[in-house]
Amino acid sequence: MTPPALGAAAPVPRSYRATFQAAPGLPLIMATVAAHMMMFGMLTPVMAIYASDFGVAEWAIGLMITVFAAGRLLADIPAGHASQRFGLSTMLWLGPAIAGSASLLGAFAVSYEMLLAGRALQGVGSGIYMTAATVYCASVGDRHVRGRIMALFQGALLAGAAMGPVTGGIVADLFGLSGPFLASAAVGGVTAILVAVTIHPPEIGKKGGHHGPSGKLLALLLIAPFACVLLINFGIFMTRTAGQWQMIPLLATERFAMSPGDIGLAITVSALANLAVLPIAGTIVDTLPRPLVIVLSTLAAAASVAVIALSGSELAFWLAMAAMGVSTGLGGPAVAAFAVDVAPEEMIGPAMGVMRFAGDFGYLLGPLSLGALVDLALVTHAGALLVNAVLLAVFAVVFSIFVAIRPAKPAGGSS
Repeated sequence: MTPPALGAAAPVPRSYRATFQAAPGLPLIMATVAAHMMMFGMLTPVMAIYASDFGVAEWAIGLMITVFAAGRLLADIPAGHASQRFGLSTMLWLGPAIAGSASLLGAFAVSYEMLLAGRALQGVGSGIYMTAATVYCASVGDRHVRGRIMALFQGALLAGAAMGPVTGGIVADLFGLSGPFLASAAVGGVTAILVAVTIHPPEIGKKGGHHGPSGKLLALLLIAPFACVLLINFGIFMTRTAGQWQMIPLLATERFAMSPGDIGLAITVSALANLAVLPIAGTIVDTLPRPLVIVLSTLAAAASVAVIALSGSELAFWLAMAAMGVSTGLGGPAVAAFAVDVAPEEMIGPAMGVMRFAGDFGYLLGPLSLGALVDLALVTHAGALLVNAVLLAVFAVVFSIFVAIRPAKPAGGSS
């Protein structure tokens, strides 16, 4: 059964339970999103060790992460267009199928090059699926429930990412280093079959099909609010990888002599704060003007990163880590929902592909650029975090200049 757009011809759901009931396919999509994140998280404990067994250099081990991100970048925008041209159903099962097959390639790799090729294909499969899943979430809800749906989406991402490493570690202990790759392949295969058999998403983008891919991309980038929200999305992903995963651990070791366990706990505190705020974040995003939520949450994230960079005590560090989790937990659903709000209905697929691309570009470019600043001795680790904070603040100001902050439309309006 193809679900209607929530709120299109029925009372607007006022709770998460009502939202799930109005879109029967949504719980399964959230479960598969979590599973998708888990299948890649399972590889984290063994990836570097597995690659090093082929006798490659340290930079080549790091390349395993880079090619995955590059594969996602290559797939994001084409997947958005393909969701409209070939159907969203096809993209929803094709992505996990490619990612699962690529995991098999890694499990049975006889050379580093074969392992690297599998990793790149995993990125392509992930880019296809995550773009398609975002399009699905955008297409089943109107603006009055979109914040809650995107909060659920972000929660599924976090839950899957949290379960992956511990699951992968257990599997590796039981079945060896190739075990997590085989388990990842199984998850991808099961996900592909479940989605293909049970999910029947609504048709998207049937109007305005005369525009080619390049024409749609240009038209989207000429929409000022959409272009501005791309900047915010870039900044959020950059902060996650370059700030939280790269510079903050180095700063914590350098300034507070924290152990890896303490650093891991600090990152977990931020993730738990993010997850904890998501239920109320969805309601806030559906109630308050989304541009206002985006600006305030981005500025709060910038302030949190700056406090971490300048903190002279561990207490300030820990509080700022929690604050960063809260601010990104509020901002993530608002950014995703607002991008759908301002994108033309006939371009929703390409729009979500471009959104994914902007985020993945920040994911890839952030660590390289801030790391280069430190390597060139232009800034310290704290200085790199301050650069991160300033960029977030600038993006928030640019967004506020070009996007009018208006009260949310009353329930019952158009999507």
